[in-house]
Amino acid sequence: MDNIINFIVGFADDIGYIGVYIYMFLVGTFIPVPSELILIPNGYLASVGEKSYVLVMLFASLGSLSGALFNYHFAKYLVRKYRDKPIIKKVTKFFEKHGKISVFLVPLTPGFGQYISLPAGISHMSLKYFIPLTFTANLIWVNSILLIGYVLGEKADHKDVIYVSITLLVFVIISATIYVFREIKKET
Repeated sequence: MDNIINFIVGFADDIGYIGVYIYMFLVGTFIPVPSELILIPNGYLASVGEKSYVLVMLFASLGSLSGALFNYHFAKYLVRKYRDKPIIKKVTKFFEKHGKISVFLVPLTPGFGQYISLPAGISHMSLKYFIPLTFTANLIWVNSILLIGYVLGEKADHKDVIYVSITLLVFVIISATIYVFREIKKET
């Protein structure tokens, strides 16, 4: 087991920040690649001073966003031929009402996050909403998984990472609350 762990941590160290970006690009597409495989070891490497926690978080989040944009444009291109199909109309109608909250919350669910960009592309969701919502959700997800590896680190000074995590959590709670109140206000 130690050999496997050492191999994974060594691989995470060898690929560098650009490798993290490329790997997370694949995670962000419809290819089923687990983000935990690269993020936990990178969190550990950040805790022992081998990598920058902030840079790993940034490169991983941007990689996920890039993969999501690939899915978005791929779905948008494919739907041109099938625009009048009933399923496309249903997806578009759903996204007109619940697209923003879906794009924000679904990436926070294990195993499904990368697929929300497909219906967003099908429904031609505005990129001015898609990009910041997707990036923020990916940033929260990446931070959560990196934190696991960071806490496992031998020299971890948990205060800084805990403050970042709490700040992101508060941001999510405030953002979700504002969104829900705006949606309720629109319906009344």
